Amino acid sequence: MKKIIPFIIIIAILSLGVGLFFAWQKAKPFLKPPLTPAPTAEELLKQKIKTLSDKEVFDYWVKTSVTSTEIFYLSLDGKIFKAGEGENEEINGQNINNVQQIKPSNDGSKILIKSGGTASPAFSIFDVQTKIWQPLDAGIITADFSPAEQKIIYLINNKTGSGDLVIKDLATKAKQKTTTIMSLNLKDFDLNWIEKDLVLLIPKPSALLKGEAWLISLKDKTIKLFTSGEGLMIDWQKNKYQGLKIIVSKKQLVMSLIDKNGQEKTLNFSTFPDKCSLADSSQLYCAIAISQSVPIQALILPDDYLKKAVYSNDIVFKIDTASPTSTPEEILFSPDEAPIDASKLTKVGNSLLFVNRYDNKLYEFNL
Repeated sequence: MKKIIPFIIIIAILSLGVGLFFAWQKAKPFLKPPLTPAPTAEELLKQKIKTLSDKEVFDYWVKTSVTSTEIFYLSLDGKIFKAGEGENEEINGQNINNVQQIKPSNDGSKILIKSGGTASPAFSIFDVQTKIWQPLDAGIITADFSPAEQKIIYLINNKTGSGDLVIKDLATKAKQKTTTIMSLNLKDFDLNWIEKDLVLLIPKPSALLKGEAWLISLKDKTIKLFTSGEGLMIDWQKNKYQGLKIIVSKKQLVMSLIDKNGQEKTLNFSTFPDKCSLADSSQLYCAIAISQSVPIQALILPDDYLKKAVYSNDIVFKIDTASPTSTPEEILFSPDEAPIDASKLTKVGNSLLFVNRYDNKLYEFNL
């Protein structure tokens, strides 16, 4: 039985810094994609794919409302644009330097941006509708939006050298109420607010570490081990109540679906979590490599993938996860006409959105 640790404790969950250093040093990135150039417009047209960004994309998100769906992205040079065919509209004149991560609110109307130095990052919220910036307190280590309410949760350094887990209510424009949940002592973890009362702490992935993910109950104010494994990566699919998990075993990726209780279903294929999107409880879309620039035996995974030291040619499949084998069967598109290394895959309506790692542009495939 997993041991549950009571309220207001300090957990010594320290990453093995030396192991991470050597893992990332050994993984040597390519300066440019080594394979075929990015697809031409004619090649894309043959596959019902269209380009949505005229700039290189760091990451993107989708803003939804009752009447419309809009797509926005942060460019590699730190500007925010509204995506679409043709020239993209810049919606923010401010350049954001050294962006590390972005996270959208549940409806995409706000974006949480982590930028600056890795040792002391800065966090701010940008409202897409009002175009107003809200800087957050100095000392925040990691943060995320509530999956349903106008709140954020963050871990912030305290005077004792550990961190306080704090919830801030964003609903009021005046002084925003904060509630401290517990104190934690951790490093190199990312907060994911997966349900109203559940927060997942996901470690920074590396092949040379056995990663441990921890689950916090905001209601009971407890924490317990959620899952673990070598090279652990988890991409939690908000509002789908499941996550995609990989671990590395004998230099091979092992992929599974995992729910909030830690129950897993191993899938009969492997790829990286950001190359997949859950449409519902039984439909999964994934980009799976049929060839790659470096033999898998020569790779350190997932480090080399995250550092772009390897590129692939992908086929995008639709998978029925309710079937006993969950074997990829239905091919949606393949690289016969246009080579694609798809990342940040997201199903929106009748389309699949993805960033092609060959040119860092945002694309849409019409299902």
